Amino acid sequence: MIFSRGRKAAGAPPPRPRSPLVLIETRDLLFAEKIGKTLGQWGVNLHHLGSDLGDEPGRGEGDVALLDIRDLADEVFSQVYALRTRFPGVEVVLINRPDNVVASIAGMKAGAVDEVIVPFDTGLLQGIITAACGRREAARVKQKKKPLMTRFSEAMMAATFAQAGDFEGALDLIEGPGPPSTENPASTKKSGG
Repeated sequence: MIFSRGRKAAGAPPPRPRSPLVLIETRDLLFAEKIGKTLGQWGVNLHHLGSDLGDEPGRGEGDVALLDIRDLADEVFSQVYALRTRFPGVEVVLINRPDNVVASIAGMKAGAVDEVIVPFDTGLLQGIITAACGRREAARVKQKKKPLMTRFSEAMMAATFAQAGDFEGALDLIEGPGPPSTENPASTKKSGG
């Protein structure tokens, strides 16, 4: 087939999905340790913010932030806002107690996406983290996607290239440049005749 360029390596394994990075901010180190063990069993990477354990994640990294607000009241709004400023796009999930309604409302107003009331079932937490990671990944894909008019313009240019017989150029416009060719360009030129 003319359009085949061998862009995908035959027999190459599919890329492994990235393990989600969950950030946790809490004053209760025992609670953070228990959550960390549970999340580790699910294949989730955990970073305890404000701890001396390992490097601080870079700006923008992090899929989900678990914010323990059980002992907080007035500072919840500023803490959620600070997390979302430091890690843009992170999905903030509040961990709260049933009688701390004012803090819950403040956290939701600041941009938290969900709340877990202690004591909770770990299956519930896993579902909330999975849903939040799905939303975060969808936002990343949408952010990388070209605008509709750009895609339409590139498709029209590719059609023009294909109509003129430059199928390689058309594919480059649609899919981006392929892997570098190992052939000698001089040996592939056709002689006029």
